Amino acid sequence: MSRAPGRAGRFAFLVHPLVPVAQRLQGLRTARFDVALGRSGGTSPDDCGVLAHVRYRGVEGVIVGVPMLPAELLADQERALRCMRRAVQIAGPVDCVGLGSVLSVVAGRGAALQAACGVPVTTGNAATAWAAWRITEGLRAGRPVGVLGARGTVGRALVELLGAVGDPADLGGFEVLVGANTTGGTVAPGALAAGTTLVDVALPPTLSGPAPAGVRVVAGERLTIPGGWERDFWGWVFHVVAGYGVGHVYACLLEPLVAVLEGRDAPWQQGRLLPGATVAAFGEAAARHGLVVG
Repeated sequence: MSRAPGRAGRFAFLVHPLVPVAQRLQGLRTARFDVALGRSGGTSPDDCGVLAHVRYRGVEGVIVGVPMLPAELLADQERALRCMRRAVQIAGPVDCVGLGSVLSVVAGRGAALQAACGVPVTTGNAATAWAAWRITEGLRAGRPVGVLGARGTVGRALVELLGAVGDPADLGGFEVLVGANTTGGTVAPGALAAGTTLVDVALPPTLSGPAPAGVRVVAGERLTIPGGWERDFWGWVFHVVAGYGVGHVYACLLEPLVAVLEGRDAPWQQGRLLPGATVAAFGEAAARHGLVVG
């Protein structure tokens, strides 16, 4: 990566709200009051804004919000790309850009944004698949695993890494399932039998309603925040509102961080293809920098 003399490593991580109330909160945080009041659905790239800052081992991360909901991102990918380009500009000079949730599958799955902004853009899929893989391996106890969303980028990688069955017809036949659909809300809660463990990485979640009694849902992209992790006040808020709480972080946020720590000049993952070997390599790199699943 080419860095200006004396400048420490920096990355941008782009996120979007999952539900309207989160969209309004994002508008309030960035002082875009039309968005905060529900008068605008984040229609302008100028509605993007910085949400928080984090720092780890000398690398700064700028978390920038793109206030478009999942359905809006999928329906208007040209606008999504314009907003993502503006978000990168707002972040300032960075060495890598990471994408959160549905941002990773629109506008060329990272390729169009990379061409537009001139720095590596990584989708977060390698980190997501790594976290889900390691968490599932720790829970399966030798039992067979079914992967929901097996035709997607993360799902295909997990089928390979876990030796799992992709999109099984009978969900009740599996005690351990992984939810890896891109947009979530694809499975009725009643389709899961009591005693099932669902490791979920879909955002929004895989289940279209609350989990029924006897079904355990495990956060599949949960990483413990390591010692030395720093954040501003809004970083604390971000971890609570948009993450797994103050002590944990989404794995996808760490993908651009690890890229900068490793001095990579290419994304960990982009496009539809995600070989299991890439996921394993990311996990090894993350471990070198003190980042663990859990």
